[in-house]
Amino acid sequence: MESKTTQEGTALKVRAIDFVVSGVSDLERAKTFYRDVLGIEDPILFEDPEWVEFDTKPVALALMHSGSKPSTMVALAVADVRAAVEELRQKGVTIVREPFDTPVCVMALIADPDGNPIVLHQRRDGTAG
Repeated sequence: MESKTTQEGTALKVRAIDFVVSGVSDLERAKTFYRDVLGIEDPILFEDPEWVEFDTKPVALALMHSGSKPSTMVALAVADVRAAVEELRQKGVTIVREPFDTPVCVMALIADPDGNPIVLHQRRDGTAG
């Protein structure tokens, strides 16, 4: 995928929050809770054995199987995940997971100074938020 830059000349400029993901120990139990108990009736954008993503506009809500240590992360939309990772690497930011492709996006995982995870996210259709 070609590197893209914004008008400011950097791929890192955050465009929007694309989704919030909550790590859960039991994905089916969590999906049932969010749908049946909390009443989220929004359609599912994407689902596989490790991930369920609800179309809760304006920001999607994702559930991710995380084993025994639940956590929450925010996904920040950037123009180009790969270029943003390289820019952050040069700034000494911890890269937790290198960029990877999914059918609908490119993602990477970085850490803030306290070790909290942050997803860098780039939708293939170019949208954000």
